[in-house]
Amino acid sequence: MAKIDAKEIRKQYLEGVDSFSDTFPDIASQYNHFTGSCFADGELSAAQKHLSALAISIKDADDTCIVYHMDQCIHHGCTEQQIKETLAVAAAFGGGAAMSSAVTSGLEAYAQLKEDK
Repeated sequence: MAKIDAKEIRKQYLEGVDSFSDTFPDIASQYNHFTGSCFADGELSAAQKHLSALAISIKDADDTCIVYHMDQCIHHGCTEQQIKETLAVAAAFGGGAAMSSAVTSGLEAYAQLKEDK
């Protein structure tokens, strides 16, 4: 049995973003511009930036962010090995709680979202 439902989390997140954007279009636009700039290719690639955000999400045990950044890592062509190394680094930094998040939500999100690509 799945520990999380990554596709459902992604669906709920996107619905929430749409609702927020309808209610606060100016705030959503400014936020999207800011985050778009932050995650754009620069000295670090977009893929590297999403791997970093995935590690932070694992450390924070934030399933929504784990799913979002895992989806973006896959979209930007990160390999399974790169993703698993990122999960390991997050676990090394975050200890037992991050290890638990990495081997449950992290691996489950990867398995479910990889199916779509």
